[in-house]
Amino acid sequence: LCRILLEETRDQDLEILEAPDGVSGLEVCRTHSPDCVLIDYLLPDMTGIEFLKQLPAGSQNDRFAIVMLTGIGSGDIAAAALKAGAHEYIMKEHLTAVALRLTIEKATTRRDLIRDLKAERDRLAGLLSEKEVLLKEVHHRVKNNLAVIASLLSLEASRSSNEGVASALRASQHRVESMALIHEQLYATDDLSQVNLVKHATILAANLFLTYGVDPARIACQVTMEPLELGLDQAIPVGLILGELVSNALKHAFPDGHAGSIVIGGGRCNGRIELTVTDDGVGIPDADDFERRKSFGMQIVKILTRQLKGTFEVANGHPAIFKISFPEAVSGPQIVQSAASGR
Repeated sequence: LCRILLEETRDQDLEILEAPDGVSGLEVCRTHSPDCVLIDYLLPDMTGIEFLKQLPAGSQNDRFAIVMLTGIGSGDIAAAALKAGAHEYIMKEHLTAVALRLTIEKATTRRDLIRDLKAERDRLAGLLSEKEVLLKEVHHRVKNNLAVIASLLSLEASRSSNEGVASALRASQHRVESMALIHEQLYATDDLSQVNLVKHATILAANLFLTYGVDPARIACQVTMEPLELGLDQAIPVGLILGELVSNALKHAFPDGHAGSIVIGGGRCNGRIELTVTDDGVGIPDADDFERRKSFGMQIVKILTRQLKGTFEVANGHPAIFKISFPEAVSGPQIVQSAASGR
């Protein structure tokens, strides 16, 4: 009947292959790769659903246009057929030349759309992969360039006979190295948009301890913050802030060989990210006076905190607590202002 109906409505060059059961039909599909497969739901040796599940790999959805024919008026069967890989189904009681032709055309169109979507998906996946490689290369080159700048600053600091100038150069070296760490981390991970802040803070603190020649047995450092992922626009200023605060603690909190510890903590709270740097050194007798100081490092902290649209607080007494708080996401372009005084 299907042959007769199709020959009434299709071109004369239409080739129709018939199989008496499911096993024979599967062999026809493997050897001839037809454009469309018409399957009866009740085959002599299996159901149409079982037939679909045994089609060669890659056949369902994009290789053949598949139409299920059934005389059982059940929506569950139709849904099961579509879920198993059929593109369309038709009830035998509605089987006419026009209905069959339209159903086959719809199935073929849907098959072609699935093919096109998969091809487009593969094309976009290829482009994305290429862009990820390029972005990794960009981060790698930026990291290398920043490392060169840091090395030049270190070289100039070692050559300078003016201790004030040498100290300023070394501080700038540490800031450049902090930015380089961000790009190094992005280059080494699969996620090019997020920076693991816990990992970054841990490496940053370890580098500063090594740079200042601090004995870990005298001053311990802990990173106790909860897992945090930041975008590049937030990770760089946050990294610089943490670097300034840890450096400040190493330089001023433990004079004359005093022992103690530095703790970097923080997490999310009501849509904001709160970070703290705490040390149990000599403490801060007057936080207001400390914040009024014109030190270049504190100016950088305040400028970067404003860039994050956040707040910066210093607690009085002992231990010394420095806290920054900022929204989880910063929208719009960010402009970094330069410190105008204090140099």
